[in-house]
Amino acid sequence: MSRLSEIYDYIDSFAPFSLQLEWDNSGILVNCGECVISKALVTLDITAEVLNEAIDGKYDLIVSHHPVIFGSLSALTEKTPAAICFKNGISVISAHTNYDLSPIGVNKVLAQKLNLHNVVSSNDSCFMIGELDNPMTSDMFSEYVSKCLSAHLRYNDCTKEIKTVAVCGGAGSDFASDAKKAGADALVTGDGKYHEFLDATDEEILLVSAGHYETEFPAVVSLCKLLEDKFKDIQFKVAEQKTPIKNI
Repeated sequence: MSRLSEIYDYIDSFAPFSLQLEWDNSGILVNCGECVISKALVTLDITAEVLNEAIDGKYDLIVSHHPVIFGSLSALTEKTPAAICFKNGISVISAHTNYDLSPIGVNKVLAQKLNLHNVVSSNDSCFMIGELDNPMTSDMFSEYVSKCLSAHLRYNDCTKEIKTVAVCGGAGSDFASDAKKAGADALVTGDGKYHEFLDATDEEILLVSAGHYETEFPAVVSLCKLLEDKFKDIQFKVAEQKTPIKNI
């Protein structure tokens, strides 16, 4: 019978919590005791819908990518997700930037979704870089990314041929310059800001903003599979979460 600490230790074995970035808050964030875990939800975010699913399904544990306690949270109320989890006996492990930086984490899964080859990590492990089978124009490549990730996306005007691609799931558009220096023709990430698209155009690198959810959710599915394969006595399930963003 598997317990909370064993699940934490297993995640720590391939995504060490000690490697999380200074501003992050990954780890066991809600601890309802070292009880036996029988059912666990794996999710990108702990939303109201995910909480309802966990409570209705009588889950003991939620494993989330984005931390349930983060940023400016300074007090708990009955409506705070972390408090709701504790009240209902649901422990929470959040694996955020440690899973981003993992050799088998968010960026590796994103590279696999795009069928990149010869994939290696950047020096700081903040993004990965690999190669396409065949070069593409920027328009062709952007359409390819859209199909691979089932994503609506934005990209800048770029005339160069795309062969070497950097990937950074989530909010990684500020790595465009570093990706260019590492030899990338394009950077695929989740979020992109107006002036970052301007800078990317000036630096002659294609910046593809494919959505925060769309670039990270595949890694949630992968994490669930890793846990499922390791802990045969626990019922794992990917939570019924969708992106909150609508496109017209």
